[in-house]
Amino acid sequence: MTWSLDIKGIIGPFSALKFSVRPPHTIDYPREKRQAVTGYRGFHVNDLATCVGCGNCQDICMNEAIDMVKALGEINRKNASGLVPRIDYGRCCWCGLCVDVCGPDSLRLEADCIYASPDADSFLYMPKAK
Repeated sequence: MTWSLDIKGIIGPFSALKFSVRPPHTIDYPREKRQAVTGYRGFHVNDLATCVGCGNCQDICMNEAIDMVKALGEINRKNASGLVPRIDYGRCCWCGLCVDVCGPDSLRLEADCIYASPDADSFLYMPKAK
């Protein structure tokens, strides 16, 4: 039986000590605000004045994160189905395919990206009009 000394295995854990003196890369939210990078894909926004409820966003979503649900208010658009998209952010991967296939260009992604809640049902998100 031969025995070999693994120097890298012994010294490796000690090399992590260099990170103990570096400052963290976190911000003091909500006192400090940080701008999202250009092109960041954050929360969905739906322009309800132009959304016709066609369901293209639901059809293209490979994670089944979009359901078409009945609109809460009165829809006064011609040829509108009365349905609007509801996004399940527990399933959404922010790929943006739903935005790309939106015919009337009513669905888009904005840079707002911070959301935290202990309630799992709150991640069923109705895109707000902006």
